[in-house]
Amino acid sequence: MDPFELLVEAHRPALKSVLAALVDGLRAHDVRYVIGGANALSLYVRPRMTVDVGAFVDLARKEELDKILAARFEVVSIGGLHSKFRSADVEIDILYAGASAEDFALASARDAVILGTKLKAASPEALLWLYLVSSNEQNFVDALQLLRSQAGLDLALLRGELQRHDPALLGKLDGMLATAREPVLSYEASRARRS
Repeated sequence: MDPFELLVEAHRPALKSVLAALVDGLRAHDVRYVIGGANALSLYVRPRMTVDVGAFVDLARKEELDKILAARFEVVSIGGLHSKFRSADVEIDILYAGASAEDFALASARDAVILGTKLKAASPEALLWLYLVSSNEQNFVDALQLLRSQAGLDLALLRGELQRHDPALLGKLDGMLATAREPVLSYEASRARRS
């Protein structure tokens, strides 16, 4: 078992079957998707525990997909660009693509195996862009971990995409890169520094 599987098995074993059921449902209906979040991140860095499965899917299929997933999973909420479902103790976040970062994640999806399921996963460049548009503190930490561990990260590709679609994020990327080059601080020291 890989480290992510061991972590999931110890803390949230249902995550494995929920991920498999979600991917099976998306494939059965030929839905274009990409798995993101901590699940995809586990392919590139030391994994961390998560309580959910996140997927970006084609906005054009939203209405149909909400019905398909509602038949398979418990509905938590149906929103305009974000629907949430649940199975066992696992949340399923479906984010409907339409913004540039999400569209890039779909376009640059990679074949991968996560928790024993063959699927389409977000590339490290796509994850980094998604983290750049987020204000979530955990996403900032994940972005730094990705930058520190992925020597082969295609920053030229990401910069080109940002220049075309969201040039305001270039400064944020440069700031993250500068922070990633600094010595790694403890969590407490890092948090205090950002406050």
